[in-house]
Formats: sequence, structure tokens, C-alpha cells
Amino acid sequence: MYNLCPVVGIDVAKEFSYYAILSPQGEPFTKTFKGFNDKEGLDFVLRKLKKVENAFHSKPAIVLESTGHYSQRIVHFFYNRGFKVFLINPLISHSIKSSLIRKVKTDKVDAEELARLYFIKPLKEVKLHNDYFLNLKILSRTAVLLAEQRVNMMNQFTAAVEQVMPTYPKIFSNIASEASLALLAKYPSPHSLQQASKQDIIDIIGSASRRGLKYSEGKYEAIIKCVEDSKSIGIMLEAYFDVISVYVSNLQHITSKIKEIEKKIELLSADLPTITLLESIPGIGSKLAPIIAGEIGDIHRFHNAKQLVAYCGIDPSVKQSGNFTGTKNRITKRGSPFLRKALYIAASVVVRKGTKGKFVNPVLHEYYQQKIQSKANKQALGAIMNKLIRIIYSVLKNSKPFEMITPKEQEERYKQISKSVA
Repeated sequence: MYNLCPVVGIDVAKEFSYYAILSPQGEPFTKTFKGFNDKEGLDFVLRKLKKVENAFHSKPAIVLESTGHYSQRIVHFFYNRGFKVFLINPLISHSIKSSLIRKVKTDKVDAEELARLYFIKPLKEVKLHNDYFLNLKILSRTAVLLAEQRVNMMNQFTAAVEQVMPTYPKIFSNIASEASLALLAKYPSPHSLQQASKQDIIDIIGSASRRGLKYSEGKYEAIIKCVEDSKSIGIMLEAYFDVISVYVSNLQHITSKIKEIEKKIELLSADLPTITLLESIPGIGSKLAPIIAGEIGDIHRFHNAKQLVAYCGIDPSVKQSGNFTGTKNRITKRGSPFLRKALYIAASVVVRKGTKGKFVNPVLHEYYQQKIQSKANKQALGAIMNKLIRIIYSVLKNSKPFEMITPKEQEERYKQISKSVA
């Protein structure tokens, strides 16, 4: 399976980890020991592993379980120092641990069992993305999470405003627009809006919205009407005014940070040919391309499109026992949720008509129409996601921009290639 070498199993915790070392024959080499995850602790571990390397004339392999950000730093530490690192999905390690006759659960035992996996199961060696992909992945994920927080905050903000000024959300197309937030930042209550000068309100709206005087005056009239209505249908509590001020400040701050991150993503994307290739695929624009690129990383770590489909978690689960074969199988959802969400958005876009009334991708739209005849909408979109990820694999693997061709044209090309090879 692998070249014979010593193996180190690591059970990772927040502040410290347990290390179990096995010989190339799978026998315990030393007692399982504890090492802290700070500089002194990891330097101590490296000295221990150097003795192991000298004893067997081979650098030990590192096996650990994926435990989110705790394991991520440990993986980088050993990977950057030339160790072969194998990161185990907890579902795999748990299933093997639960098959043991004796039910013993300690950190020391877990470390040793992780090391033993090296000898009994094919493991995939960690290959970290280059810095461009890693930076893109971190920034894109952060932008997505901040956007989700902003949506939740905006819902709470809207609810608070509606209690005080029920008709205010109808004044602006987006209650959290720059103009709306700038206005409520200075005047968070109906009383303060009523006391404000007409010119000040018009200036705030005009400056923030960058629209003309007519637009600002129209909004001013709507605001005054809203304030008057609020006297009889709104709840005039000081606490609501304070809450509105807090939400306005937070929304302005989080929006500015999202823009900062998006600017950094844009600068990173400019240096990546992968982004240009992805943007050539209909349905994948400047927002989705960095997310997809960061999550996939180097396309060459996937040997075929099927592996990439599984990495996305959009491969169907299998239910079969005896003569029974399940037909209503859900996707596994064991891959990257960020990549899966980006693909879902792209699939939703690609089956629609664009701004000029033409379908974004006529070929995939036709395929979607075929699927929708016998499947639910989400299942049909799942099929489109599967098609998209295979297109992505082909485009990135061949380093060629997407070209719109029908299945018939593709078949003809395949025949021509087959004839030239023969």
C-alpha cells in the first residue's frame, strides 16, 4: 500500500494533542505522549520525531483526524516541514473505531487507532493548494459568511424599524441601502426625523444615493408622510430607537468590511488564469468564480471528473441490499458546502433567460427541461450541478475556455478524434 515507514497518529485538541508512534511493522515504538500546540510543544514533538526518523532511517507519516480549524494548523505545521500528512474524515475513523470489540475511548487510544489506519486502509495524502488558492479560499469563505450575517442582521433591523415606522421599508427599494442607513444613523426616530430640516434630509439622501434632487425630494415627502403615520400606528419606545442605531452602525461596518474583502478577492483573481477560465462558463460570474476556484484549488489533484463530483458532495448516495435497489437517493453532501452552494446558484442561473431574453445556456436549459418532466425541481437542478462540475473539470483540466456545443456536435467531434487516433 505505502512504503514501509513509521507512523504517527495525532489526536488533536484545542491546546494540546496526543501522539502515538508505530513502527513500520505497526508495533508501538514509544509510549503515547502529550504535546502542547504552542511553539515549545511542537518543537518538543519535532525532536521526538527526529529520533524516530534516525531509528528507522525514514521520515514518519502523520495521520490525524479532520477537526476543523484545530487540525488545520497542525496539518500545515507538519506539511511545511516535509512530512507526508494524511487527513482522515471523522466518518471513516469513527466507523472503524466503532467496529472494535472493546469500547475504549481515550485520547491516547484514539491517537493509536488513527496511526493504525495507515496500515489497514488506503489514505489520501494531503496536498495543500498554493498560496493564491488558499488566500482566495479563506477570503471567499469569509465574504460568504459575512454576507449571511448581514442578511440575518438586516432582518432584525427591518423588524425593529417596522415596529416604529411601519411604512418606512417601502420608501427605499433596499432598507439597508447607503441612503437609508445614512439617514437613520443621524435620525433613528420619527421625532428626530420630524425635527430635522428638509435640506439636511435631502442632502443626506442625495449624497449617499448619488441621485438627483428630484429623487431626494420625492424620498423626503415619503419620509414625512411615514413619520406622520407612525404617530398613530407605530410603537414609540426609546429602546427601539437605540436598537435601530445599533443595527445601523453594525450594518454599515459589516458592509464596509465585505467590500474590503471583495476588493482583495478581485486583486487576487486578476493573477489567476483559473478565474478567467471559470468566468467563460455561462452562469459563473465574477462573484462565483473566486469561490469555486478557491474551493477546488489545483484541478490536477483530481484524477477525473467523478472525483471532483464527490468532492463537491453532489454524487448520489447508494441504497442496495439483496434484490432491493433504492431509487430515491439523496446526494451525499459530504463535500465542500461552499462549493455546493456556489454550484446551486450557478445552476439556478444557467437554466434561466438572460437580460436579452436568450437562455444563458440553451443546451443545459434543454437538459433541465427533460429532467423536470420526471423529477422535482431540486433534483433537476442537482442534475444541472452535476453537469456544471463536469464542465468545470474539463475547462480547467484542458486550460481552454468554455465553448457552447450541442450533444450532437460533441458526438461528431468525438468521432473525428477517434478516426484520427485510429
